[in-house]
Amino acid sequence: MSAPPYHLRPNKAADRFAFLEAINRLGRLPTGGLSEYRYYGFGGPYLEDFKLLYEFCSEINMTSFEIDEEVYKRQKFHLPCRKLRLEHDDISDFIQRYDPRDSKSIFWLDYTKLRYEYFLDFITLLGTVNEYSMIKISLRAHTRDFWNFSSSPSPRRHRIENFRERFTDFLLEPEAPPPNLSSELACLVQEMVQIASEHALPPAATNMIFVPVSSFFYSDSSGMFTLTGVICNRDNVNVVYDAYRDWEFANLNWKPPLQISLPVLSTQERLHLQRLLPSKTNIGKRLRKRLGYLIEDDVEETEDALAQYASFHRYSPYFIRATP
Repeated sequence: MSAPPYHLRPNKAADRFAFLEAINRLGRLPTGGLSEYRYYGFGGPYLEDFKLLYEFCSEINMTSFEIDEEVYKRQKFHLPCRKLRLEHDDISDFIQRYDPRDSKSIFWLDYTKLRYEYFLDFITLLGTVNEYSMIKISLRAHTRDFWNFSSSPSPRRHRIENFRERFTDFLLEPEAPPPNLSSELACLVQEMVQIASEHALPPAATNMIFVPVSSFFYSDSSGMFTLTGVICNRDNVNVVYDAYRDWEFANLNWKPPLQISLPVLSTQERLHLQRLLPSKTNIGKRLRKRLGYLIEDDVEETEDALAQYASFHRYSPYFIRATP
């Protein structure tokens, strides 16, 4: 079974909306406002991220990178506004020659795999962008890449050894195998990103630092990890903290990433539950009682799923059928 289209993945959509909120909070920093920023990312054929960014942060200029010729043609057809510049280029090549001059940047390195060269892109950007720029990096964190028990032990062993060899520079314990639980693998990938940021901005060589502001893991056919952070002077760390500390999804000190795992609910069910939200007190139990039936295999799983919905309900997308 193929994966759902990029723009129809509910957990990915929630992550995208959380990113928009993180971007909006850049306006709390001592800058000239969001109009000083340019956003760089991967648009995909429908440019979904850019459409949303234009809707919610219309003052930001945008650039999309695409190396596939046919996808690039589709992007030109779907171009949503004049604020977006399409580049038929590889973002890794662009990062190597990138000169921010006096502007501030927002990058979403939305990778779908886990590769050593992606960490090098991240490191290069950290050493290039101006203060109060934002970088979001998404990386594959899929346990079945290492622990697929339908395969024989030999291929599994090879994949684990290959992982150790490729990522030694970013592992605290290079000899340890990658975890077989999604939450623990996400923590490991986050630790790798943290180590990469410290390689890029060592305290002895620079007064700049990468401050995380949020991190999540989720699955939309494969496991993914994503982290967003802001570059600032070490003397201005509290300025970033003040901009994000009251955000319910803030992660300012490399805590374990939050899981996004939205249950499938009908529009009628969502509207029925909406009256109890927001709430943090026994919310899974309260929402289950409001529904009056289970949406998962048992009471505990149902309450966990509804608690997830309560946490991310503002970011949960509506997918509807329409007649064009």
